[in-house]
Amino acid sequence: MATELRITPADELVPNYHDGYVDTGILDLMDNLSWRRPLLLKGPKGSGKTLAIEQWCARQGIPLVRQDCSDDVSSKDLIGSYGIEGDNVYFGLGSITTAIETANREGGCVLALEELNTLPSKSQKLLNSICDFRQSLAVAKIGKVFKVKPGHRIWVVGTMNPNYAGTYGLNEDLRSRWGLVNVGYMSEDKERQLLRSVFSTPVNAKEKGIVDLLLQLASASRTGKLGDYALSTRDLADFIPDYEIMGLAKALKLLEGKYEDSESIKDFQSQCQTLFTVNLQEVQLIDHV
Repeated sequence: MATELRITPADELVPNYHDGYVDTGILDLMDNLSWRRPLLLKGPKGSGKTLAIEQWCARQGIPLVRQDCSDDVSSKDLIGSYGIEGDNVYFGLGSITTAIETANREGGCVLALEELNTLPSKSQKLLNSICDFRQSLAVAKIGKVFKVKPGHRIWVVGTMNPNYAGTYGLNEDLRSRWGLVNVGYMSEDKERQLLRSVFSTPVNAKEKGIVDLLLQLASASRTGKLGDYALSTRDLADFIPDYEIMGLAKALKLLEGKYEDSESIKDFQSQCQTLFTVNLQEVQLIDHV
């Protein structure tokens, strides 16, 4: 008797389209490299790697299977595992097998592996056969080979931040199968365009000035002047609604929380004093009675 296979419903694999998305060239790159070989986007946190993958899939109308990688990800996450429901035993598909079955059903599918370099070597090995010409995965525990049908396509893409703690080097056989692209922060003009678009109403002169100063603050952090943390585009975009709700001083104080050691906090406070004339030592997010 064949084992029942359970797959993620198709409506949960539809990528979201983001109206305010500002492209930094990643979408054109993905257009040029799509479906040829696995693509790995390497770059700092918050530089738009994950969002670019989702935006590309949304524009193309391609189902997207996501796998957040970590040290705990194992074969059951990537391949699948048995489950019990009442008297029935079924096999729930993992991210790789889901992507293959989705590609066979829909004609194509993207499998996105987030922070690929947090996968231990044993789990990395499971990716080899889906990342080369075989486009398949043998699952011995259910006696089945999952394989992409002729004329159907699966594209494996990944992201990684080389500077994260707790990461692993990609093993050589996996690296040889991927195209690796370094992704930096967007240009200042594009970042300015993005941040202005985040405001809930059309920006006025004051808000444009705040964005410009925010970009100067980010530049200082990215060149190491503020110590242990570089402000990402995501950090800056999150700042805007905080500013609209809480005001400038408290939004900056919330941003200060990104820093941990005392010297970095002092440097951040000093930079905010210089740029925004805000003394963060006098600002409290929580009013103590």
